[in-house]
Amino acid sequence: MTVVPAPPAQVGVCECWSRDGLQSWTGIVPTDRKIAVLDAVIDAGVRELDVTSLVPPKYAPQFADAEDVLAAVAGRGVYSRVLAPNLRGVQRAVELHEKLGAISAVGFPISASEAHNLANLKRTHAEHLSAIEEMVAAAHAAGLETVSAVATAYGCPITGEVPEGTVFAMAARLIDIGVDRIMLSDTTGLADPARAAAYTARAVQSHPETGWIAHFHDTRGAGMANTWAAVLAGATCVDASLGGIGGEPPTVEQNHAGETGNVSTEDIAVLMERAGVTTGIDLDRLVAAGRLAEQVQGAPGRSQVQRTGTGLAGHEGRTT
Repeated sequence: MTVVPAPPAQVGVCECWSRDGLQSWTGIVPTDRKIAVLDAVIDAGVRELDVTSLVPPKYAPQFADAEDVLAAVAGRGVYSRVLAPNLRGVQRAVELHEKLGAISAVGFPISASEAHNLANLKRTHAEHLSAIEEMVAAAHAAGLETVSAVATAYGCPITGEVPEGTVFAMAARLIDIGVDRIMLSDTTGLADPARAAAYTARAVQSHPETGWIAHFHDTRGAGMANTWAAVLAGATCVDASLGGIGGEPPTVEQNHAGETGNVSTEDIAVLMERAGVTTGIDLDRLVAAGRLAEQVQGAPGRSQVQRTGTGLAGHEGRTT
């Protein structure tokens, strides 16, 4: 008899629109409009946010308003992540946390593929892991958690296949350093549900004390399936972005042409509601937040729910 995994009772959702979503957006979104979208997301019941990046503004002008955006979410009862690519970024996160009390965790990537790490971050694995040790120590000393993305976990645009052993050796090294939560990131959209399930199950079984986040890109239309497979295998949080915008910025080496994107928050939240998984999110308010994001962007996102409605009794129907 075939045994179908039972879905978990609940899963957290991290809204990534204001950081991972906007990191590749061509126009600068005004601060007050970013905050309006974040307010709408929080009002919808989302309790984890990938808020902003602490990359120097000359490299990422979209995030020059990081302090103002963080100040706006302070005291709102949310778990807030920021991206900090190096020790100076972590030190700035500590300074902002001491000033605003608005940061819960600092995140940073490292690629399982050393070639990709060199292309993206200009560091060998040894150099970057040494830096991460300092970053984790600085964050923990300030009472902040750490989140690391093992990028190119499902394949590298430079070298091709990345051995599973390499991925898990990197994850184990990060855990030894003290990283609190990890995502095996589908950087360029090469994952499939079978591997997403197998990798997540291995991660959870090998390191049950670590928080495992499902972070998949929808580059080839498999993002929802991969995320759901990871949830069934034990991921306790999923990353998503309103309208599915974001993904890798154009400056990062990729293995495809054209646009990419994250998993749509509206779509994955509805999928989980249909499957009986509690997220704590008010779907009607979330869909409204997605509509606001489209207005702020000046362009439609990729959410199917925004075009068709949730299809759930007691919720709004067609939204456009």
